[in-house]
Amino acid sequence: MVHGLLHPEMGHMVMNVREDDPYKGKCPYHGTCFEGMAAGPAIEERWGKKGSELPADHPAWDLEAWYIAQALAIYVLTLSPKKIILGGGVMHQKQLFPQIHKYLQERLNGYIQKEEITTDKIKDYVVYPGLGDNAGICGALALAKVAKEN
Repeated sequence: MVHGLLHPEMGHMVMNVREDDPYKGKCPYHGTCFEGMAAGPAIEERWGKKGSELPADHPAWDLEAWYIAQALAIYVLTLSPKKIILGGGVMHQKQLFPQIHKYLQERLNGYIQKEEITTDKIKDYVVYPGLGDNAGICGALALAKVAKEN
């Protein structure tokens, strides 16, 4: 856990906007931050319907993967995580993962020389939670159990 002045808000880092994207962002504070460009409310505002209503081949998903990969590249370079687990409503769109993998590798551009980032292994590095939407509550319960034992 990272603690400082307050809790980390990594979703509010301002993104580079893709050249073909005229959207101004949903965030009332930062406009084109990660949440403002890629969170569920941004998808709905941008496309006029919820992400769950968009087909798997909708152009929204390529753009979404591009922004997610941009954020992940920053996280990889800043935090150096051993694994990245992406959950939540937007990530129910499983077709995003191969696109995110591709864009993350492009974004890192060979800078990270680790096996986990290779084409063969990246699918095991950036993953959907094994417990799906129950991952958060199960993790909280596991932490509570450890705390009680100590």
